Amino acid sequence: NQNFKLHQPQDKVVVMAGQTLTLNCTMSRLAAPGPVRWLKGIGSGNKTVYDQTEGSLPRVMRAVPGSDTDFTIHIRNVQPEDTGTYYCVKFGRTLTGGEEVLQRGNGTEVSVHAKPSPPLVSGPEQRAMPGQSVPFTCTTGGFFPKEIGVKWFKNKDPMMAQQPQVTEWPVKSYNVSSTAM
Repeated sequence: NQNFKLHQPQDKVVVMAGQTLTLNCTMSRLAAPGPVRWLKGIGSGNKTVYDQTEGSLPRVMRAVPGSDTDFTIHIRNVQPEDTGTYYCVKFGRTLTGGEEVLQRGNGTEVSVHAKPSPPLVSGPEQRAMPGQSVPFTCTTGGFFPKEIGVKWFKNKDPMMAQQPQVTEWPVKSYNVSSTAM
């Protein structure tokens, strides 16, 4: 029953938010009865992304619909929350009518990067006196991963600023706030 080979070649993939992600999985030959599924994560917390018998999530399409050996999928409009490890898994039928894992791919680690929104700068509410220090704050959000740089300019001259404060949002993206005097 094991005379087929499941091949999941991609180790790591980086994709920009909004783009289409392609996950490759092929089988060396027609395998025993039982579905092929794409799972995000492993163990009890996994999520089915594509199921040969039941179809897939709305954003997921087969690259070669109906193929018995090529189970490559496309995921449209990826978002930072799609970050994770994806496994191509071939299931077999047990004698009792249940399912067992026959072969599992090595997993593809997917990172979805997102660009920050246009920065918003806010300044003092009222007029400042000559020589007074006033804070200006720049805020942007929705970016991933966490690493970001903020540069301040007065007219065209670089200026000093405090260390930016990066805050995590519930869905795998970050916001940053930076203040300059």
